[in-house]
Amino acid sequence: MTRVSGILLPIFSLRSSHDIGMGDFGALEGLFAWMRSAEQRIFMTLPLLPTAHLDPSPYSTESAFGLNPMLIHLGWLPEGVAFTGEQQKSIEEARAADRIRYDLVTPLKMAALERAFATFDRQGTTARSREFETWSIENSDWLDDYALFCALSSAFGRRAFWDWPTPFAERHPGALEAARSEHRRSIRFHQWLQWVAEAQWSKVRRQAKAHDILLCGDEPFMVSQNSPDCWRWPQFLRRDARLGVPPDDFSADGQDWGLPWFDFEALEQDGDRWLRARARKAANYYDMRRIDHAVGYFRQYLRDEAHPRGHFRPEHASDQQARGERNFRILSEGASIVAEDLGVIPRFVRDTLARLELPGYQVMRWSREDGVYRDPRYYPEVSVVTTGTHDTETLRSWWEHAPPWERESVCKTWPELWRFPSVP
Repeated sequence: MTRVSGILLPIFSLRSSHDIGMGDFGALEGLFAWMRSAEQRIFMTLPLLPTAHLDPSPYSTESAFGLNPMLIHLGWLPEGVAFTGEQQKSIEEARAADRIRYDLVTPLKMAALERAFATFDRQGTTARSREFETWSIENSDWLDDYALFCALSSAFGRRAFWDWPTPFAERHPGALEAARSEHRRSIRFHQWLQWVAEAQWSKVRRQAKAHDILLCGDEPFMVSQNSPDCWRWPQFLRRDARLGVPPDDFSADGQDWGLPWFDFEALEQDGDRWLRARARKAANYYDMRRIDHAVGYFRQYLRDEAHPRGHFRPEHASDQQARGERNFRILSEGASIVAEDLGVIPRFVRDTLARLELPGYQVMRWSREDGVYRDPRYYPEVSVVTTGTHDTETLRSWWEHAPPWERESVCKTWPELWRFPSVP
């Protein structure tokens, strides 16, 4: 890849006149056309994975596989979707809101998708249904358990899987076989949602290619405890400790994310099968992808009853470095990746990434010492340079609220800004 520039934007924030109160795949072609005219080559977005129930954050992922059905564009469904007058009022209310009204949009969209699926199901055997069946078989290695988990979650009132009846929580073969029969339609619905979402994202990829735009995805480090991955692979995604980060300048106590942790030793003994499958699936969606919390693939900071204040696993730096290099070789097989190396990062992490020729991150508004911003000309040559991340406010909001001394420091370091009359 040569030097390119582009934009970072969540798809749910990309609003259009034909959405129902939340950005979706249908708005991207217009953005790509604008980007091409502005000579922008890369579009970065936040994770597109399914989000956890009642938490729309793209970093609260329900699975390491699949796409978020809420990003499906209803206008592209050949089954057609109609709304009642009352529903249309709710859509207009959602469209007029300053922020996404998930309380309105989520039930409206899921109900519309259920109606479209009912129409699809009634049509019987068609070329479209045969395409769906073929795709389902080809993706059965992750799709079958994902759809079964979603169906059981609905059947058991959205309770966490460890609160399900024991035969289902512990995946007794007889119970699962009975569930597949009893909840066949619900399972098929969740498979269909993933098929539709992937077909639409493939259309988006063709649109991007037509406008010479590269797509960069975002791969969260971990998934929710209550996920099909933890349910299916408890020996690899373990819940007997909680993942987080150690104390740093931003938090005296560190952060306890309450997430499961990877047992990389167990994964290695299994040939890293789950990790490789996840990497392959993500690589098929994008031209390149951002690997979140890169340091986590070297070492994890865990809290449990024996270590309430936390400890690193592995414990020793040499083991951490070896583990990280192994993991990043797997993650980058046949794919372009960017490592999110922000925060408190040991030197050996960046040395390893440099040796593997993997770009790290430079966030311009964070890159300063004693109030003086670093000149971007002296950033590492192999880098992704951004004005902000998903953890910051927008560039405009930051600039408008920055104190005078900060603006002055910015303009001294980045004199190119003086070309633009909007900068005071």
